[in-house]
Amino acid sequence: MNILEVKNLSIQFGGLKAVDNLSFNVPKKSIYGLIGPNGAGKTTVFNCISRFYTQDSGEVLFTPNEKTIELNKYKVHQVASLGLVRTFQNVELVKTMTVLENLMIGMHHKTKGGVLAQCLGLNNVLKSEKKNRELVLEVLETLDLQKYAYEIAGAQPYGVQKRIELARALVSHPKLIILDEPAAGMNHTETEELSHLIKKIRDVYDTTILLVEHDMGLVMGVCEKLTVINFGKKIADGTPAQIQQNIAVQEAYLGKEKNDA
Repeated sequence: MNILEVKNLSIQFGGLKAVDNLSFNVPKKSIYGLIGPNGAGKTTVFNCISRFYTQDSGEVLFTPNEKTIELNKYKVHQVASLGLVRTFQNVELVKTMTVLENLMIGMHHKTKGGVLAQCLGLNNVLKSEKKNRELVLEVLETLDLQKYAYEIAGAQPYGVQKRIELARALVSHPKLIILDEPAAGMNHTETEELSHLIKKIRDVYDTTILLVEHDMGLVMGVCEKLTVINFGKKIADGTPAQIQQNIAVQEAYLGKEKNDA
């Protein structure tokens, strides 16, 4: 069964068609990759799925449980409560806050009570915050971040900050996590650790992962299936082995050699 179905998705900016009639399906509990050369439209696709952009045409269907949801009927701030979260290419932490506080931000939609109730410290609010804190500490332990819990997020090494951002996405126990270039800026050792971590997250949290990534070693090592796009159009999909042998993919990445004869 598919957790995400992208059907005939198109969007353009001015005269530029960033995504052109794109369709692909992401099976539940899979690790799925969306790849392509620079400027292919990958992040634009992610922005449409997560509602940062509204597509010109097409559908994005999300099935976290039994009911299928048409995502374009929801606003960007409502998406997380549906069970879909994402990370960004650049680290988007509140760097002056502690690691624990950054993850608590990710639980805001699960905290009971309005602003007044929280200011007054009502009993139901305190119970909710205690439960959320326990869940956050569990995620920190799973991602081996517990030792940083009370340290300032911005003072941590870049690789640790990327893991903190991933942990913040996990605290709400989402059904689908969208990772936008999670290995960007990481060294070889950090990328290898990330590869193991992505698989661990899928298995421990029983979730689905969709990622865009330029590091082909990471992509081919963790993804079970891939869709390749170029200039906003799908040019191939299949297993990593199938994609590596695909002529159209090789031409998109390496350029087509012209024969003048």
